[in-house]
Amino acid sequence: MPIAVGESLYSPSQFAAYVQQGAASILQVDVARVGGITPWLKVAHLAETFNLAVCPHFLMELHVSLTGAAPAATWVEYIPQLDSVATSRMAIVDGHAVVPGTPGLGIDWDWDALLARRAEHHQVR
Repeated sequence: MPIAVGESLYSPSQFAAYVQQGAASILQVDVARVGGITPWLKVAHLAETFNLAVCPHFLMELHVSLTGAAPAATWVEYIPQLDSVATSRMAIVDGHAVVPGTPGLGIDWDWDALLARRAEHHQVR
């Protein structure tokens, strides 16, 4: 049975410990938790080295580009949590996530929506 780990791991070395013990078959590395793009790619290369799959956790708009650059990346987790504060959407064609052709991280913020959520706009009762 495939075992997915990683949503709450915070460094490539933590992923390596699971891989070395044979305790993972799918690495769910999260770019925001693992420390950025470079450590994310290190984990993806680790997965490739050990013939394991990568299915990143959260931030699908950013992860879709990273998975396009990582041969071990098999899936993109679909969590539309940013829809209320971003204008960009991950494109899906015939059931497959599509890497955007534009530069950047893949997230176009809806600044009006973000400003409306500022702490100073909310009253404490």
